[in-house]
Amino acid sequence: MARLVLTALLALFVAGQQSHAFYYTHYTKHSSSSASPATVVDDMTKKMAVFFREDALRVGQTLPFRFPAPVTAPLGFLPRHVADAIPFSSATLPAILAQFGVAEGSAQAAKMEDTLAMCEAPGLSWEAKFCATSLEALVEGAQGVLSTRDITEMLSKVPRAGSPRLQAYAVRAVRALEGSSFVGCHQKEYPYTVYMCHSTGPSRAYEVEMEGTVEGDRVTLLAVCHTETSEWDEDHVAFKVLGTRPGGPPVCHVLPYGHILWAKKNASASA
Repeated sequence: MARLVLTALLALFVAGQQSHAFYYTHYTKHSSSSASPATVVDDMTKKMAVFFREDALRVGQTLPFRFPAPVTAPLGFLPRHVADAIPFSSATLPAILAQFGVAEGSAQAAKMEDTLAMCEAPGLSWEAKFCATSLEALVEGAQGVLSTRDITEMLSKVPRAGSPRLQAYAVRAVRALEGSSFVGCHQKEYPYTVYMCHSTGPSRAYEVEMEGTVEGDRVTLLAVCHTETSEWDEDHVAFKVLGTRPGGPPVCHVLPYGHILWAKKNASASA
């Protein structure tokens, strides 16, 4: 019976998921990506301000964004004992695909392969990195990176149905979050909920209220500005977009809806 339910739910995944409209590339080279840097930069420039400079976070400034409705994993968070019993590695990908009824060579299989490769790729020397396949693992992982059980979860707030139209969003208010290091968790495409999490390294974080200049919709976004980029890959897309280089000005990005920023609980916002 459980197998039948699993197969039925996975049909939603096999039917085809939309890709997230936000692009997050590795600090280091990621060999599984098939898109050339020039293609990705052109795609970013046409779509939205994925990466931007810190001075853009000022009242009155505008940044182009679009917020499609969130894509969620068909199975959601699995109970920890179930998730821990499922293989989760590139080496066991054929068995994983068979278990979830995903055809080898399909677009869905490629997304799963990319998620596994991203989880297995090493981080930078200072970067604490982990992938969480259950809610318990997600919370405990963030607590471990921040060295405290007293943490708080923060998420960007956008209209429930999304705001898919590309438009300029004007900054209405900016509040700095206390702290100099955070944990960012980005949901990856997989049949069940998987988050790739990593420490931000030296950084500043902000809560930014913005308003669409065309639709008038309001969003509250979490933005992280990485202040130390000297170890990043010189071909990182952020440098291509901003025209900078490793060790240069801070590189900032927002967290899309559904992505999580963890901080020590005293990380309150101040104007």
